[in-house]
Formats: sequence, C-alpha cells, structure tokens
Amino acid sequence: MSATNENNTQTASLDSTQSAKLQQQQKSALQIKLLKGVLYRSKNRDLWQYLERDQYQVREYFSQLGLSLTLDDAEGYAFLKQVDFDRETEVLELPRLITRRHLSFNQTLLLVALRKRLAEHDSEESSPRLIVTRAEMHQWLSPYFSEVSNQIKQQREFDALIKKISEMQFIKPLINHSDDFEVLRIIKAFISAEQIIEFNQHLQTLALNHSEQGEAS
Repeated sequence: MSATNENNTQTASLDSTQSAKLQQQQKSALQIKLLKGVLYRSKNRDLWQYLERDQYQVREYFSQLGLSLTLDDAEGYAFLKQVDFDRETEVLELPRLITRRHLSFNQTLLLVALRKRLAEHDSEESSPRLIVTRAEMHQWLSPYFSEVSNQIKQQREFDALIKKISEMQFIKPLINHSDDFEVLRIIKAFISAEQIIEFNQHLQTLALNHSEQGEAS
C-alpha cells in the first residue's frame, strides 16, 4: 500500500471515529435534556434534528425505562411521560423517573386562563409567541377570589402563583422585563379544549352554589 493510500485510510478512519463520537455526544445530550424537561425545537435545533432523524431509536431507548416520548412537530416540543402499567399485572413497582404534577385549584385556574388566551391568540394573530403581562394575569384571577381590604397581600398571593407556574415551565419571564411572560406552547399538551370546558362548567357550578348560599343566609 502506498503512503498516500495509507494516509487516506487513516484519515477516513479518524473521520469515522469522530463522527461516531459526535453522534454519541448528541444522543447523550438529547437523553439528558428530555429527562430534565421539555425539548423545544426553537431553542435546541441540533438536538431536534437528531431526534427527528433517530426518533425510533430514541423511543425504543426510553421505552426500556418505562417512559414514552410525546413529540408535537407542529408546535415544536417534545417531552417524556411515565408509562402507567397495569397494577394487576405489574410484577415490580418501578420508581418514577418523571415527577407527576399535582395541580392545586388556583394553579389550574391560571393555567386554564392562559390556555384560553393562547387559543384566542392562535386564531387571531400570525405570531407564534404569546406574551402576557403580570397585570393581565392578576386581572384574570381577581374575579375568582373574595374581595379583600389588603390589596397588596392579594397581589403577593397572585405573584406567588405566577412564580409557581413559571417554575413549572408553562410560562417564562422575558429577559429584562420581569412583568412580561411568554406562554410556552407545552401548555397545550396539559390543558386540552375539553378540560377548559369542564373547568368552566365547574366554575359555573361553584358560582351558582355560592349565590344560592348567599340568598339563603
């Protein structure tokens, strides 16, 4: 073998090794990202391309861990869900890798309001981003809380609720604009149109019961 051919072979082997190493790094980065939370196409285009290219292998890997991959290409997000096995046929109870979210009534109230606003935005605006203000969220919440003399205390309660929803990664404060928030589209995967209707009916029932109690007293 000539020196030139030998050099070409070594170069090809090196390129192949580097390519395999890069793919492994991408695979590991994607797995870690999904285990930590939501993957957004707009923020992680390289990882998203890897996910689209090797989606079957990714699903297969996580299925072995008892996790299922939810991918919405139209909205540009992907996340993991814990598979709920049949308790009667489950031989061994698996530890949870994904934390189950338990929403309070007030958290659900704000999420439904944000989800409704996102639906309105999608039907009216061309921009994919929905920005809401802290004052708007206060306004949405106020009708469902009793009137209080200490408005500052109530505003702090609303702010604590907004902070919690932000920590859950349903909204994100804008850089240098702490009173403005982007509504993250992952909210559509957790609050459906049917759930909005059901929750509104629940609110109407509560309002009716409250009104009847007021008349009785």
